[in-house]
Amino acid sequence: MRTTALLILLVVLASTGEALRCMVLNGNSRWCPPGNDDACMRYKSTGMEFMGCATQRFCDALGAALTEEGSDDLFLCCTGELCN
Repeated sequence: MRTTALLILLVVLASTGEALRCMVLNGNSRWCPPGNDDACMRYKSTGMEFMGCATQRFCDALGAALTEEGSDDLFLCCTGELCN
């Protein structure tokens, strides 16, 4: 499924670095690495949850895929510090 593939890509890209600071699942926060610092993201579906850094391009693609699938999953991309 496209949604799963996109989430795997985000997990691979998410790491510590500089720029925007986003919340992560363990209640802590992380600095987003350069090139992956456009937005903070939160995604939650049955049995899966992710919080971390994302590119705007990724947010747009995942949002479009979820809309196309008619998904009721929680999905949020935002650009403020710790906004997710």
